[in-house]
Amino acid sequence: MTTAAEATRPIEEAVPMQGAWKNRIALAELDQGKDRPPIEVLRRGAGLYGLLRSGTITQRHVDAAQRWACDFETGIMGASNPEIRSTGQGSLEDSLLARSFAVARCEGVRRTLGRYAGDLLVLLVLDGLSVARISEMYGKNRQGMTGAIELLLEQLTDYYEGSQIH
Repeated sequence: MTTAAEATRPIEEAVPMQGAWKNRIALAELDQGKDRPPIEVLRRGAGLYGLLRSGTITQRHVDAAQRWACDFETGIMGASNPEIRSTGQGSLEDSLLARSFAVARCEGVRRTLGRYAGDLLVLLVLDGLSVARISEMYGKNRQGMTGAIELLLEQLTDYYEGSQIH
């Protein structure tokens, strides 16, 4: 079977998800930019994408969560900046500046929205846990946790739209 044929198989057949990975990966549309059509990619975060599919949150909430995840991975976890890496340009100084801005934005989110919000974002966006699993961890009911996450993502969106740190 060719790679192209393999890539078009349903994801459940190509990559069986079991145990901890079950329900933690979702298909998401990735915008490739100028004059290139979007492609579907696998993403962790079934809880986040489940809320989007159900209409509880909007795409701008997901965009803010993904921006926060990129900032967290770049600034806190020390990953290379995907914008600089993808263009093949940029010096060490550019990378250090990008990392320091990412750290500042992450710390700004934590200061503005609180430690609980930061912890919840890690569970939802980075760990890819479902809302039901997060509710279980905190001993809260699912509807209450869904409302808390919806409010958190609205505040996160407002934070990034008003952020002075580029």
